[in-house]
Amino acid sequence: MIYYREREKEMAEITIHPFAPGHYPAIARIHNSLNISWPEKPRTAEGWAQADKNRNPKSKWGRWVAKREGEVAGFGYFSQGLGDIQRGWAYINVEVHPAHQRRGVGAALYEQVVAGMQALEPGALRADAFTNLPQGFHFLQQRGFYEAFRETPVQLDVTTFDPTPYASLEPRLNKEGILINTVRELAADPERDRKIYDLYFEVFDDLPQEEPKVVKPPFEEWCQWGLNDPTLLQDAYFIATRGEEYIGLRELYKDPDNNAILGGLLGVRRQFRKQGIGLAMQLRGILYARQNGIPLLKTCTSVQNAPMQALFNKLGYSRGPEWQQCQKNIRI
Repeated sequence: MIYYREREKEMAEITIHPFAPGHYPAIARIHNSLNISWPEKPRTAEGWAQADKNRNPKSKWGRWVAKREGEVAGFGYFSQGLGDIQRGWAYINVEVHPAHQRRGVGAALYEQVVAGMQALEPGALRADAFTNLPQGFHFLQQRGFYEAFRETPVQLDVTTFDPTPYASLEPRLNKEGILINTVRELAADPERDRKIYDLYFEVFDDLPQEEPKVVKPPFEEWCQWGLNDPTLLQDAYFIATRGEEYIGLRELYKDPDNNAILGGLLGVRRQFRKQGIGLAMQLRGILYARQNGIPLLKTCTSVQNAPMQALFNKLGYSRGPEWQQCQKNIRI
């Protein structure tokens, strides 16, 4: 597909091409030229290729690159994971190198992505913007998107963290019969995976989130693509137990591109909250990172999640530009 845009009485040709493996270095270069704070920055070509390889085969996606003046100037893609399919959403993203912005590259990519995903027939499109990049939100607004949800990216430099004030927390919990285990340490429990599955969706449903909520996936499918995600750290996936009961969990993932750990779900069953269990699991994650020479913990939480925001503040996490999750309704 070819587009033309007038610039100072010249016609600059923009060509759109299906993504090929040889484009990984170019899209990593473009992504790293932008001040995107979440989910990952910087990215590497190798890490991106591995992330694509690890995709659930039931998810649907497509990607294109735009060339201008002889080089890859931007890229765009759509993706639809299992949760998106349940909600009737499709996620789209367009990124353009600063040297080629305001030249029609983003518009051309957006048109291609929307055309390329028509077979999905989504009820709504989702896209990301960031408060430090207002031009991105403006681009989406011009195309009928609105802000539907907002999250705060946070990160902690574990090399400067002082755990001393919390030294008595886990021993106190242990005296109350509450233990912090890793998924690997619980391998001997024949009901481990089912217990984690039930716990996961109980605490997930309590999170501030948008409607409609994600339907609980089949157990076997969740085990394959949730509990056994290739980047999930089995020695840093913490489960709080009391006797045979699983009462809290903390997911941590290895960042495929950087020497960092990415936080996933953190939650505790309602009747066990306000005892410091979530804090204890956070501290275990910090200890794991320090022991393994990983200097950075990164995660994200909704602006409405006041308890989690307070916990991150307590531990000294720094905040990044807020992540605006935008939506365009196609069918009502």
